[in-house]
Amino acid sequence: MPTIEFFGMQREERDALEKRVRELLAEEEFREHCVFVTAAGSRVLDWQGRSRPFVRVSTRSEQRAERFRKLLRDTCDLEIVRIDFQPMADSSPDEEKHSG
Repeated sequence: MPTIEFFGMQREERDALEKRVRELLAEEEFREHCVFVTAAGSRVLDWQGRSRPFVRVSTRSEQRAERFRKLLRDTCDLEIVRIDFQPMADSSPDEEKHSG
């Protein structure tokens, strides 16, 4: 499941950006698998103390990573992370199907 996280934004800015991201993803076949995460009250500062808010997208799929890059690159500062999901060894097959 692609995870979209928002860092260093006030609530109004984050809400507006989430709405925009949802609009951009509206036609994507994987949109229903996306989850949105907020880092409540977070601040992101560079070395000089300037605010540097960004969105992080984590996904296992190289194709989805590239699609997110194309869709969001003009919308916000973006960090894309490719992940490798490892289900617990004792997970049932049904749990594994819904975990990723």
